[in-house]
Amino acid sequence: MTLIVFMLFVTACSGTGKEEGTGTVDTGPKESGTEEIKPVTLTFLSAWNGGGAGFPQDQENNPVAQQIREKTGVTLKLESITTSEVEKLNTIFASGTVPDIVNAPFWSTTGGEGQVIKKAAMEGQLLDLTPYLDKYPNIKRLVTTGIAKDFAEFDLNSPEFEGKTYLIPTETPDGTPESIHNWNYGLFARGDILKALNVKAEDIDTQEELVDLLIKIRDGGFKDISGKPVIPAGTMWNGWDYGQFLAGWTDYTISDYREVDGKLIHWTQSKDHEARLLYMRKLLTEGLFDLEAFNNTSTTANEKLTTGKLAVFGAQPMLVDLQKTLYKTNPEMQYELLGPMKNKSGEIRTQVEKPGRSGFPALFLSANIKDPDAALRYIDYVNSEEGRLLAYFGIEGTHYTMENGVPQWIPDVKKQFDENPDLKRDAGLNYLPGRFIGAFSSEVTWPTPEDQKTEWQKLEESFSAKMPIKIIDKVSASYLAREWPKYQEYIDKTSSLNFDEEFKKAFFAGSDEEALNMLHSVQEKFRAAGVEEMAEFVAQKAAERDDVGF
Repeated sequence: MTLIVFMLFVTACSGTGKEEGTGTVDTGPKESGTEEIKPVTLTFLSAWNGGGAGFPQDQENNPVAQQIREKTGVTLKLESITTSEVEKLNTIFASGTVPDIVNAPFWSTTGGEGQVIKKAAMEGQLLDLTPYLDKYPNIKRLVTTGIAKDFAEFDLNSPEFEGKTYLIPTETPDGTPESIHNWNYGLFARGDILKALNVKAEDIDTQEELVDLLIKIRDGGFKDISGKPVIPAGTMWNGWDYGQFLAGWTDYTISDYREVDGKLIHWTQSKDHEARLLYMRKLLTEGLFDLEAFNNTSTTANEKLTTGKLAVFGAQPMLVDLQKTLYKTNPEMQYELLGPMKNKSGEIRTQVEKPGRSGFPALFLSANIKDPDAALRYIDYVNSEEGRLLAYFGIEGTHYTMENGVPQWIPDVKKQFDENPDLKRDAGLNYLPGRFIGAFSSEVTWPTPEDQKTEWQKLEESFSAKMPIKIIDKVSASYLAREWPKYQEYIDKTSSLNFDEEFKKAFFAGSDEEALNMLHSVQEKFRAAGVEEMAEFVAQKAAERDDVGF
């Protein structure tokens, strides 16, 4: 650790570029000559529950931040949340305390975080970026590349925006199928428990086999690293992602509509919800599932994960957290991918994508930002070739060298980063790729040579090989609904309905009958709002085209 700490200290104190005049930054030749920019500090909010995990301990003087400040004049004050994303967004917009730059979930403009963001844009709380795009070509690339055509037309560039651009997509692919990131969602079980039960992970791929496994775990007397009883199954924070335990009722879908017995229905009306609900109640009532899963904070969830308290969890592989905790102290407890689980078609459940991404983390700027050019200069720079190298690999000569045009970690640095990922985080090498960079794939641009891959990279790739992405090159049927004359009326009537929240409440009803009544009640509320008429309209419109997918 001594070497890396020394290197970070030297970089932080001395920088790597030329000396600058006091209080100014030379950003190089511009069209109008050479401009000197005064340093500016901007506020940044990562509106993601647990999003601050990648923030460096020293936000201002880590090597990456130093280099960006030298190039752009910008220092960021980083803030994150450990609560609901929707709640935080509503709070900042209601109070008028919108940070200069915000990164938040943007999955759709018709619900959740995206609906809150759209409303704020329409109310004038977000900066219109349109006048700036030609000045910042890397940002202009982000708003047009790696985005599904239908999502770009109806959500990112909602007709209600009237041609204005408010959002900058991040974590988007570079436009090629190879660059679509595989998140490797699934169910993961502690390897030592599987071994003790003489169970092969790949053999657990149906709902029935999963229940049988969880019963064996419950009755097996297994312990976590503290010697306390394990919880047979659970999730990360706020129940993310309990849906992995319900794979048997999923299919390859890209819309809110399902074809059932020759009829198109909205997903809320599926009979499958009854089976899903009763299955989850069985897990909960028989002591097979964490009763606190849906109220877990990120701190609580991580503690359960990293102590091996969850015998099986549903989410992504969580290797960033596990490789520096449980896998170091108790390598025998390393989690294995179950299945992959089979969906209702009998095929593996896997990630479904269109050629471009539909929904992504997105950046937006406060309409009250005092220096929008500073924020855009920052975002544009980190999305340049030079900026991306900095974001992913740090300082040339300190953290990496270029070999045949490809960055390679300096061996001693790589070794220390691999052994202690917190060192990499504190060098400033974690937070930028996930929250500021888009239209790009580091794996495609800089594929890691096989002999340089860490065991965790190889493990992640092994999951991706078992669960390859399913690409459906169709227009989502969901967008056809927006042509329905009563669509806005339907949105207004259902804006206060949260199907998933009502569904989760039914998990804890006093009886199965009561739980089913709760499910049927929320389904009836959607029917009363016109969901069946909307589905009929979508079916008619879809029949007129050959490029629509469900």
